[in-house]
Amino acid sequence: MAAPAFGKEAFPPGSPVQKGAPFWSSIPASPASRPGSFTFPGEMDGSLGRQSHRHSTHSKDADRMSTCSSASEQSVQSTHSNGSESSSSSNISTMLVTQDYVAVKEDEINVYQGEVVQILASNQQNMFLVFRAANEQSPAAEGWIPGFVLGHTSAIIPDIPEGTIKKSSSWHTSLRIRKKSEKRDKEGKKDSKLENGYRKSRDGLANKVSVKLLNPNYIYDVPPEFLVPLSDVTCDNGESVTLRCKVCGRPKATVTWKGPDQNTLSNNGHFSIAYSDTGEATLRIVGVSADDDGIYTCVATNDVGTVSSTACLRVLGTSSDGLKVTWKDNFDSFYTEVAELGRGRFSVVKRCEQRGTKRTVAAKLVNKKLLKRDQVTQELSILQRLQHPHLVSLLDTFETTASYVLILEMADQGRLLDYIVSWGNLTEEKVAIYLRDILEALHYLHNCRIAHLDLKPENLLVDQSSTQPMVKLADFGEAVQLNSTHHIHPLLGSPEFAAPELVLGEPAALASDLWSLGVVTYVILSGASPFLDESVEETCLNICRLDFSFPDDYFQGVSQVARDFVRLLLQTDPARRPPAAACLHEAWLQPSGGRRSAECLDTSRLISFIDRRKHQNDVRPIGGIKAFLHSRLPPRV
Repeated sequence: MAAPAFGKEAFPPGSPVQKGAPFWSSIPASPASRPGSFTFPGEMDGSLGRQSHRHSTHSKDADRMSTCSSASEQSVQSTHSNGSESSSSSNISTMLVTQDYVAVKEDEINVYQGEVVQILASNQQNMFLVFRAANEQSPAAEGWIPGFVLGHTSAIIPDIPEGTIKKSSSWHTSLRIRKKSEKRDKEGKKDSKLENGYRKSRDGLANKVSVKLLNPNYIYDVPPEFLVPLSDVTCDNGESVTLRCKVCGRPKATVTWKGPDQNTLSNNGHFSIAYSDTGEATLRIVGVSADDDGIYTCVATNDVGTVSSTACLRVLGTSSDGLKVTWKDNFDSFYTEVAELGRGRFSVVKRCEQRGTKRTVAAKLVNKKLLKRDQVTQELSILQRLQHPHLVSLLDTFETTASYVLILEMADQGRLLDYIVSWGNLTEEKVAIYLRDILEALHYLHNCRIAHLDLKPENLLVDQSSTQPMVKLADFGEAVQLNSTHHIHPLLGSPEFAAPELVLGEPAALASDLWSLGVVTYVILSGASPFLDESVEETCLNICRLDFSFPDDYFQGVSQVARDFVRLLLQTDPARRPPAAACLHEAWLQPSGGRRSAECLDTSRLISFIDRRKHQNDVRPIGGIKAFLHSRLPPRV
């Protein structure tokens, strides 16, 4: 006799497929070791019938599970029609493993083709919690596997000896969907006892409805994830290193590598990239050099999402003069950042306190994206060899993921122009004292054949740790050792303190610093910049033409000897500028200061000058200026 077709009247009251709502939409969510809501075979809340109506409006999760729901209903109908499963009281929900699977996460297990596993639970990512019975090759195990390795099977195993396969009824208690009060718990156990993975109808009718909670044909994609992220590596120059990580995801992610300059890397003689079937991605760098130093990024992408992992490669090496620089990596363990002091072309300077001693220092954080390690090492190699009371000294070096950190001596009074404006009562005598300090620093540097090449008000600091304020020269990022080879210094940003030879792209000289000092002297005495014009081109043209003057409105109360000192330094030919040692003997700078004005100088214009410089960008290189100047200037003899 043919089995009757299913209709509404065939389902007992409270049946999970009644009222037209998909069965999955009535199952409440439950947290577990994996994301998504779990479904436990044969388990259902006592209020299921009422929830079906409440959740008849599909949520996003219900829409995602519609495929699984329809497949479950089809399974119910086919099971009822053949009568094989509903009539047995000892059937167990099992499936056949159709292909080998190697676990990629801690909560997963290995399974092999041909094995039969018992299904304990599933989630919305098409992962199934299974129990595999012990066999000759491996012991019994319990864990997660993906649905695509499972296949439909009618191998519902009757009368399995106790202990061979774990019964689903044990999970009815240990993996409940939600907690209930004691009263409802007792009623729920009495009303909704499981019988080998299938639930009795609430009204106790004879016909049982079995629902398979599986749809192994629907594979849920999972975004990539780093099981093992990249780790920082430190090595010596010339070594070969390997950066490695491990990725998982469904479908399998594609992996790309990016170097310190964010360019995509490829296999060549220097870089070797590998990506195994188990998800291990490696980048091998053969014969590392200072150019390889920086941040490396591994990017994993599939149809669902993208994830990245970064690591820092540190290449230890010696500078060009043989000095070795040691970069420490625990900056935050030693110092606490307090406030920002200023910003330069490539760095930020912050006031920091040393933990424990509370000593105040200045930390110069050089952006790794703007300067490479060897460029910073050049500044350090100069600082390590310098020791003078009018130079800011280097205390320590650190490295973070984003910056190279130089710990420098702190000048407690800040920048020179800020100090002058805050104290007021500026006289030529005070100006002469400040200039003598700067000339002492230049005299020491030039004796070492080092040109600073970035002498400007922002790099002149005041320290008053002793009885008298002392001016110190800072920032040796542009400094260079002038030996037999000519050095062409790149022109960046505003050229208002640059010497004519630097503007014209000619070799730098020690006397280039004396020109800059002449411009600084002009600014302190008047509060104005001698060559600044409406455009960079016009400013450079004024510098090369030596086009400046001493307006009476700006130089009221300034003596003639002070103006003569400015003229002495501002000469187009570097050979005609006196060296720092000779300047120290100029009469205007002597303590007696013959014919020096005793009037107080107007500092009101310095306030506007300082504000303008704060908003000035000196990072952009000036290009094409040389051709413009040669077209406007007469030929030089």
